[in-house]
Amino acid sequence: MTSEPKFHIIRWVIFALVALAIIIPVIVSEKIKLPDTSSRVVKNIYDKIESLPAGSPIILSIDFDPSSDEELRPMTMAILRHVFRKKLRVIGMTIWSPQSSGLMGDIFTTAAKMENKQDGLDYVIMPFKPGGSSVILNLSQDIFFTYPKDYKDKSTKELPVLKGIRTLKDMKYAMCISAGNAVDVWIVYGKEKGKMPLGAGCTAVMATDYYPYLQSGQLVGLMGGIGAAAQYESLIGEKGIATERMKPQTVVHSLIIILIVVGNIVYFTRRRKG
Repeated sequence: MTSEPKFHIIRWVIFALVALAIIIPVIVSEKIKLPDTSSRVVKNIYDKIESLPAGSPIILSIDFDPSSDEELRPMTMAILRHVFRKKLRVIGMTIWSPQSSGLMGDIFTTAAKMENKQDGLDYVIMPFKPGGSSVILNLSQDIFFTYPKDYKDKSTKELPVLKGIRTLKDMKYAMCISAGNAVDVWIVYGKEKGKMPLGAGCTAVMATDYYPYLQSGQLVGLMGGIGAAAQYESLIGEKGIATERMKPQTVVHSLIIILIVVGNIVYFTRRRKG
């Protein structure tokens, strides 16, 4: 009879500790410093973009919707700011959903303002087209046939950013940031047809699914969730929203580990006494 009330109290103590572990880091965020480290799979993407000469055309496929925006927007912003700083030409597109187009336009516009880049000259955003794999296959034949006009209804043939580009084989790199199976589609149809290096970004729970593609060399690198976005922000020297979100997350994870250790110590101690 006495164990149930004690358990009830302990449960609420744990809830209170978790709440404090989230609230306090947010309040004293500036005093919390995370280590400037990055995993090899994240740095591979950074190194690949760094190796590209100015003016190289790349594709950034934004394949997520508002439900995954909070997790995937930070890494998209970090990647986009990096390629803008490297003066690469960026083709933004999506094979996911019409909702992705709105997110893509907002992300590109925000990053372009930060890095002083111009639509049509430094980047272009393509409108959504249904079909998924068929869209990528069409790109491997003719970009202008696939996208005769951009999202502002301008003729793509007249855009300086697309000068000298005709098919996927002209691309020097492609990056797919996805909350679904778009990465798989890009590996099968884009990577194989375009023969171009391919990187991927995804939600944290999906990251382990793509490690076999890293081992086979079909992916240059991989970013999974907010943690990878924070690592990339550190690499480009622009710590932003991902880094800030990692601070309470790191504290909470540390607390959970401590509680697990304490719980096991209490359990085995009582078991010996019993």
